[in-house]
Amino acid sequence: MKPVFEEVNCNLCGQNDYTIIYKAKPIEDIDLAKVYSASGHDFLKEQVVKCKNCGFMYINPRIKGDLVVKGYSDAVDPDHVSQGDGRMATFKDGMKIISKLYPNKGKLLDVGSAGGFFVKAAEEEGWEGYGVEPSKWMVDWGKKNLGLKNFKSGTLESAKYPDNYFDVVTLWDVLEHVPDPSATLREVNRILKPGGLVVINYPNIGSKLAKMAGRKWWFLLSIHLYYFTPETISKMLEKEKFTPFYYKRHWQKLALGYLFYRVEPYSKGLSKILVKAASKLGLAEKQVSYYASQALVAARKQ
Repeated sequence: MKPVFEEVNCNLCGQNDYTIIYKAKPIEDIDLAKVYSASGHDFLKEQVVKCKNCGFMYINPRIKGDLVVKGYSDAVDPDHVSQGDGRMATFKDGMKIISKLYPNKGKLLDVGSAGGFFVKAAEEEGWEGYGVEPSKWMVDWGKKNLGLKNFKSGTLESAKYPDNYFDVVTLWDVLEHVPDPSATLREVNRILKPGGLVVINYPNIGSKLAKMAGRKWWFLLSIHLYYFTPETISKMLEKEKFTPFYYKRHWQKLALGYLFYRVEPYSKGLSKILVKAASKLGLAEKQVSYYASQALVAARKQ
C-alpha cells in the first residue's frame, strides 16, 4: 500500500522544533505486516529528527499511528518464534534481574509479548504471568505452543487491566515501537501497584556503537519510531511518575545461524556464506551471547 504519513510533535516535551539528523529516502509503497513483524528489519527510510528543546530523537513525519497498530496486528512471524531457545535463555537472565530488584513474586505483565516467551519464563520462576500482544497470530501461537492462559491480543490500552493490579510490567524491545510511548508509560503506571516495577530494554542511540555506525546503525529501522538514550528515557519515566534507579547494558542470546541470517540486509552474499559455514561446522544452533548497543532501565512507580 502507499504509505500515509503524519507529522508528530516531540513525545517527550510536546514541542515541534527540531533539527534533522537523517534525511528521508524515497518510499514508494509499504507492506505493513512485513515491516511491523516482530523480526522486521527493513532499513530506515523515514526522516529522523532531534528535538531542539529536550534532545529526544524520533521519526517525523511517520506512518500514521493507526496503520502502525494495524501492521503489528496483522503480522505473521514464524522467524521470530523459531528462535525460542535463545529467547528463553535471554529472558531467564532477565528474570534473574527482576528477582533481585523485586524479590516478592506476584503478578507480572509483559507488554508486546510476541510469541509469549517471557511470560513463559516468568511462570517457570513462580510468577503469575500475563501477556498482551497486537499480533493475533503470535497470541494464538503462544497459547497453542507454550500453553499460555493469560495472553490477550491487542494493545496495552485495549486490554483494560484494572488499576494497581500488577507488581511488575516489562517492555522488552517495545517502547521504541509504539506510536505514543508517553501514553504507554502512563497506562503502565495506572495498572502497576504503588511501588511496582517497570523494566524496559531499548536500542541506545547514545551508545558508542550507534555513534560509530551512524546511518548504518542496525537499529535504524522503520519499525523504530523513537530513539532513546539513558537521559531521554529517564526524563520520560520521571514525567510519567516513575523513579528510574537501575541501568545496565542489555545482552541477548540467539542461535549463531540466525544472527548470521540477520546480516542479510547489509550483505546477502556474506550472510549466505556465514549461514552455510555455521551449518557445515554444526554451529548453526549454538546459542551465543551478544551486545548490540541495547540498554536496560528499571523504575518504580512513585
